Amino acid sequence: MKDSQSMEQQRVHTVVEKIQLELDQLKKTVEHDSAEQKRRLKESGEIKVNQGSSESMWESAGELRAVEQDLMIRSKTLLKNQNRVVALEKMVEDPYFGRIDYEDEFGQETIYIGISSVFDEYDHLVVDWRSPIASLYYEGNVGDTIPLKIGEQKLALLIELKRQFLIRKAKIIQMLDTDNVMGDPYLLEALEDKSAYQMGAVISTLQKEQNQIVRDISAKITLIEGVAGSGKTVVLMQKIAYLLYTFRDQLRASEIILFSPNKIFQTYISQVLPELGEMNVTSHTFPEFMNQKVPKFTLISNQDEELSKVTLLKGSLQFSDALKHYTNQLKMNYMRFASLSFQGEILISKEEIKELFYRIESKGTLASKLGLLQTQLLQKIEQLKRTQRTSKWVEDAMLSMSDSELRQHESESKNEQKAEETLIDSIMDAAYSPVIKRIKKLAFIRYQHQYIHFLKAVPKLLSLKEFSIDEEMWSEHIQQVVTNMAHKKMVLEDLDAFYSLFQLMHGPISSTKFKYICLDEVQDFSPFQLQMLKDFYPTANFVMSGDLNQNILMKRISFNDLDTIFSGNSFQRYQLLTSYRSTNEITQFANRFLEEKAAAESPFREGKKPELILTANNEHYWDYLKQIVSDSQINGLRTAFISKNYAEAVRFHEELTTAGIDSSLVLKDTDSTHHPVIVIPVQLAKGLEFDVAFALFHYSDHSSATNLSTAYTICSRAMHELYVMAPDLQDPLVNRLESADYHLAELN
Repeated sequence: MKDSQSMEQQRVHTVVEKIQLELDQLKKTVEHDSAEQKRRLKESGEIKVNQGSSESMWESAGELRAVEQDLMIRSKTLLKNQNRVVALEKMVEDPYFGRIDYEDEFGQETIYIGISSVFDEYDHLVVDWRSPIASLYYEGNVGDTIPLKIGEQKLALLIELKRQFLIRKAKIIQMLDTDNVMGDPYLLEALEDKSAYQMGAVISTLQKEQNQIVRDISAKITLIEGVAGSGKTVVLMQKIAYLLYTFRDQLRASEIILFSPNKIFQTYISQVLPELGEMNVTSHTFPEFMNQKVPKFTLISNQDEELSKVTLLKGSLQFSDALKHYTNQLKMNYMRFASLSFQGEILISKEEIKELFYRIESKGTLASKLGLLQTQLLQKIEQLKRTQRTSKWVEDAMLSMSDSELRQHESESKNEQKAEETLIDSIMDAAYSPVIKRIKKLAFIRYQHQYIHFLKAVPKLLSLKEFSIDEEMWSEHIQQVVTNMAHKKMVLEDLDAFYSLFQLMHGPISSTKFKYICLDEVQDFSPFQLQMLKDFYPTANFVMSGDLNQNILMKRISFNDLDTIFSGNSFQRYQLLTSYRSTNEITQFANRFLEEKAAAESPFREGKKPELILTANNEHYWDYLKQIVSDSQINGLRTAFISKNYAEAVRFHEELTTAGIDSSLVLKDTDSTHHPVIVIPVQLAKGLEFDVAFALFHYSDHSSATNLSTAYTICSRAMHELYVMAPDLQDPLVNRLESADYHLAELN
């Protein structure tokens, strides 16, 4: 029986009461457990390992281990409860969004679907959208029989009712029974709404093809490729939430890392996973991640609209192969060592270290050979320590100790002679500790010199001509790198290669074993960076999303590169061809800038045609802009003026200010975009969406090879209205358009 809206509303109240009750109890539990955790952490810090006897030492160490294990278990429970609180706080106002009635061999069943499960003593009040049974909501229509596998059981379920809810503050605003493709009426309503400063989870309008991507866990490597606005990012985030739900007993949030293109976009998507009840997934921009790996260097930001030839070389797979070949050669020659010193004097000279290293016979990796050298150096230090026990500096150190320190050593020893021996041991250990630490960290390798030596060897390891670089240009570049490193600075490409060289010398040293590496806007990554991640986390699964048509930095990555990097792994490629962001008119307009004909798309939402504003020899366009911006603000719409580079953004912002139009200039990825009118370069606007977008083409000479990708990316940021500013109808970009694609703005 199809319940009435009043009956459905009564059920909402009942479920919300249950959610509120659980939430109130859970908040008290979290508050109590947080306080208890702090108390026990403080207590654990006060536990000292007793060094008096082996029995007491093992007893106190065992106590510490037990406390640490208890803290770890409590921490895991606390985190789980905190995540649950976040989900319940959202569900108090919006408990579920869908209902499915279905029939199986046992009879008729009804389920309600929301962002998390809710139970009472006798019933499953809300089913988590990630559960296998919830797939009915996304996969089927009324009258369909959907095959499902739940655990080991295979079922065939007939859908009898599909109902959608729009619930706000625990009140049903709208209720719709549908036998159409899932979500069209509500999806259309959601898409016609205004843009927001932060992306939402939007699981209620997840489409069938998106749902299939979210739930497919068959491949080790997944690529979600899609047109601008097709939901690639949100599907990637939903997939992360699905993985954490499906593998909740085997996968921790800390074992997933998500890379975002910049901090602005990172902020924009920051609430998606928390809205889904999943917290603590590590999120980084790639430069941020690398700077953490090599913190001693300041990262030089790159605001170039195009990548230099050298940058493209350093981002290539050829450069990655050259580095690996170089490290193999280091096993036979060219290693750069530093001497080990002790108390101002050379203890083991760099020549001696080099001789030791090249005497070692090893068929393993460079890292394994350096590991053998490390062992030999530590043994050599132990030998040197034995010869120093009667040295004057040791005697002086003993004489300088206080009576209380001496008495402590005597009390911990059985006799005076043993006390003196342990005292000498502690003096020697303390004195040689810095040297031993250097050896254990392989800090006797001159990494900076080694990296420069590698760069000098590059012309013999790969073809510079392939990248249109001659040896003089390469030598000048090396000198720039030397200067940068002297000032403790590096560009990202050098940081990548420097860290890779470091890792190849050390071997796998990462304490974090990521099981899933997720990359948004994968086209912004260089082949070198992807290969590096694959090399250093060889067992990890990769989930990538991107649009190669938005590759505004001179085609950094290609599908051939992806095939090479992930060869030998199961690879699943998905394509999302419908843009849910922009109207059909804006999408068609943006597609004119694609080098290849766009794949067939399903028109989803109609709107007004983009407007072309011609600026040459006509100053009236400023009044026209002022009116559009004013109307947009009155209607609560967000407006972005998007330029092809940083310099043009600065220039246009100054011109807007002169014209009396208030706007906020966004030039750094730490700048806020929370302003109704912004001016932003396309490099920082990627992934974002705006109600009204202005494409600033009126400055450009259009000589750049990346102009088409740039134009496509800028235009596809617009949700409802797009305005293109160009000098005249002869502009090369305008020439790509058909007159039917746009309206020509009438300027007085």
